Amino acid sequence: MAGMFRLFPVLFLLVSCSNSADMHETRFIMGTLVEFTVADADPELAENAIRQAAEEMQRIDDMFTIYRERDNSVKRFNRSRPGTSVRLDNEVARILSLALAIQQESNGAFNPALGRLNRLWGFSMEPLPSHPPSEDAIRASIPPAGCIRKDGNEWSRTSERCELDFGAIAKGYAIDRGIAVLRRAGIQHAIINAGGDIRVIGSHHGKPWRIGLRHPRSAGDVLGTIEVKGDVSIVTSGDYERFYIDRGRRYHHILDPESGHPAALSQSATVIAETATLADAWSTALFVLGPTGLKLLERRQMPALVVDRRGRLHVNGPMRAIFQPAS
Repeated sequence: MAGMFRLFPVLFLLVSCSNSADMHETRFIMGTLVEFTVADADPELAENAIRQAAEEMQRIDDMFTIYRERDNSVKRFNRSRPGTSVRLDNEVARILSLALAIQQESNGAFNPALGRLNRLWGFSMEPLPSHPPSEDAIRASIPPAGCIRKDGNEWSRTSERCELDFGAIAKGYAIDRGIAVLRRAGIQHAIINAGGDIRVIGSHHGKPWRIGLRHPRSAGDVLGTIEVKGDVSIVTSGDYERFYIDRGRRYHHILDPESGHPAALSQSATVIAETATLADAWSTALFVLGPTGLKLLERRQMPALVVDRRGRLHVNGPMRAIFQPAS
């Protein structure tokens, strides 16, 4: 049906058994439901820690968003005349430097300068479009290569087509900051799940956290499970999170920086990394690259898997050692 849109904010299923000693809270932050679970902690301590972590994640949202009315240094950069230097907030500058490094390492599959292109497609705005933009409009919104420049502590852009959008990395960074706040408050065992971007610390009552990876075409099923404990981040990027169907074709929010169209090689991509920031960015890059990107992640010793456009599952070596496929 033309114009159909469906939102699946929870990309992972937490399949660990719940326990009366767990503290659960859900907040709406960064456009998604964020689930906090704290285990083996005093209830009052856990409640206060979750509140502080949620406030910190909201601070990150305010700092990075380009879609809400609140002004920030990212928006000021996007409004600046090409060639004009802009001072970004320190955290924004640090994440931008990391994003540009991942852009280079991924051969451009990850690109933090797609703000104008993302706004054109409209997946992060209301009302949602019911038809894709014109090819001319798409070409006119693709940023030129190397359009972000750094000079000392200031940044500039070379083209009006170059607009920052941290949508594929800031949520992971917010989770990392939330976990840091939980730890500072004395929490040792917890999980933050922000619409499928997950970071866990510690264990679930002495046992591993058991995470189910959602099947991209069957909302009630999982591809398989992963058991993790310690400090691990797991992020899935999927074409089922924000999409619409027009004339029988699926249009989703993960854009190929080269073509300007929704990436066409994957249904979902999952990456495990030491931080949610890294897992968030690399899952986007892997989704764009498709199965051929698994070798790149393996060289980085990052477990990863891809469900390709035909629904076939591909798993790299590090992931194969810990992934349990559904029977």
